[in-house]
Amino acid sequence: MSSDGLWKAGTDYDPEYIVDFATLTGACVVALGHEATGLWSNDDDFRTRIHEAGNDVGELAWPMPLLPAFEKEMTDSKIADTRNLGAGRWGGANTAAAFLKQFVPNRGEGDDAEQITWAHMDIAGTYWGAKTNKMVGYGATGIHVRTMVRLITGE
Repeated sequence: MSSDGLWKAGTDYDPEYIVDFATLTGACVVALGHEATGLWSNDDDFRTRIHEAGNDVGELAWPMPLLPAFEKEMTDSKIADTRNLGAGRWGGANTAAAFLKQFVPNRGEGDDAEQITWAHMDIAGTYWGAKTNKMVGYGATGIHVRTMVRLITGE
């Protein structure tokens, strides 16, 4: 479903950028606990803008790498254009981000085509308040709503 949403957002609405939020993997919780959201992007400057907006409003997003090895893993199949599972158990959060990236459409045609600026935020560890997270109480957090408001409005 996330992949369909990314494709539709990019092809039907011609956005400046796309940000998806998902509770995709427990692997992100293992890596970052309940303190920070995992943040991947196909654009380093955009990832930095989101990271800084989150810091400004007290919603931590930790920049994670989109490593070429994980992207290759997602497209290395004899029977499909895109795999939906990595080759092994390691790097699950990176594999999930690499999978989603495959569905972000390009803008433009031919040699001028460039993938729409995109970020993925794995909120598996931060969408629900936990005892270890001092920023929020128990229950749904609405995490990164304030981050997006800051990103969009600059305020």
